[in-house]
Amino acid sequence: MMGHLGSIVYLGAIGVGSIVISYVLFSFGFIKSLTTGFVSQHAGSNSDKELLLALSHLLLISSFISFFLIFFRDQIIIFSLDFMNASNDVNINSKIYLDYRIWSIPAIFLRDILIGYYIGVQNIKAAIIISIAVNLLNIILDYYFIYVLNYSIEGVAIASLISEYSVVFFALYAIKSENIFKSNHLTMNEIFDWSMIKKKILVNIDMFLRSFILMTIFIYFMKVGASYGDSILASNTILLNFFFLFSYGIDGFAHSSEVLVGDSIGKKNNLLLRQSIYSTGKFSIILASIYLVIFNVFDASIVQFVTNLKDVHEIVLSNIIYLYLIFISATIAFWLDGVFIGSLKVKLLRNIMIISGILFFSLEMVLLQENNDNLWISFLVFFTARSMLLAIALYYHIKNNRFIMI
Repeated sequence: MMGHLGSIVYLGAIGVGSIVISYVLFSFGFIKSLTTGFVSQHAGSNSDKELLLALSHLLLISSFISFFLIFFRDQIIIFSLDFMNASNDVNINSKIYLDYRIWSIPAIFLRDILIGYYIGVQNIKAAIIISIAVNLLNIILDYYFIYVLNYSIEGVAIASLISEYSVVFFALYAIKSENIFKSNHLTMNEIFDWSMIKKKILVNIDMFLRSFILMTIFIYFMKVGASYGDSILASNTILLNFFFLFSYGIDGFAHSSEVLVGDSIGKKNNLLLRQSIYSTGKFSIILASIYLVIFNVFDASIVQFVTNLKDVHEIVLSNIIYLYLIFISATIAFWLDGVFIGSLKVKLLRNIMIISGILFFSLEMVLLQENNDNLWISFLVFFTARSMLLAIALYYHIKNNRFIMI
């Protein structure tokens, strides 16, 4: 919708605003993945009370993070926009977006924990219903605020804010209907057991560092693109959103591998573990191939659907080859993220992210000249390195039976 309002400023602003809020949210995006990992392992070992405790501790940790981020919201927004160094018009509109959007953080954490729980107990239907309902409401409200009430970027932010908080109704329904909440009762001492919370925090720190490095690369990518002008910024925003569309699809099989691997480890079933790894990997590659074919055949039509700005359209199509190469190179990384999150090998994920991140910044800042093509090449090398290192780690863990310790 922003791509059809007649100005590259709106596309650039939504790109900057989205990447800033994503930087905050994705840095703590491990909340959902860890929920799935903990839940699937506890579900596999039929330990309902430990499962409920894990949920309580993750909710407690995410509540503290939410309070901290909202309390310092003004400082976060000002620092982020100064860092992005976009044009003044883009910054003004990005701030409007972020002033509303940052209030949705508590609801997003609650949604992630709830979806993580449903994925972990293999009630995928419930997780899908929540995701579709929240996003469908968002689309309807976007249309209403922008085309009926004639809002611009603030309409997008308000629509997101309202739709995210709709998850509260799903949470209340889950508390009322799920047996684990009805048949198990926790004391305050158990909920605030520091030794158990500390274990969760230590795991969270490793995953936070991994996610923080990943999102630092994304926000640096947008910052450098912004320095090349509003047209490049708008074009990179579109391509990056195509990448996110791809990543969300592949994440379906990453989440499946989290669940199936965690469940296999909980049951200490090595054969089931290997089958789970193989099947999720196979379907990840199939889905990536489907994405590649669709975008390759319909790329011009897809870009035209997103924006009618001719200059942006041409830049996107001239750089879309990098998107195709990332579809190929990133698939293994997304899939194996799920495998190692399901097995809670978080230090491994952290270390591989550090190595790949250093490679990205070394290429972009030191070895390559400053232009948008080299920015995309560095981005491509980053994902290729992650996939290769994770594949080597998978081979080592399977060969030496490092997933299940009996």
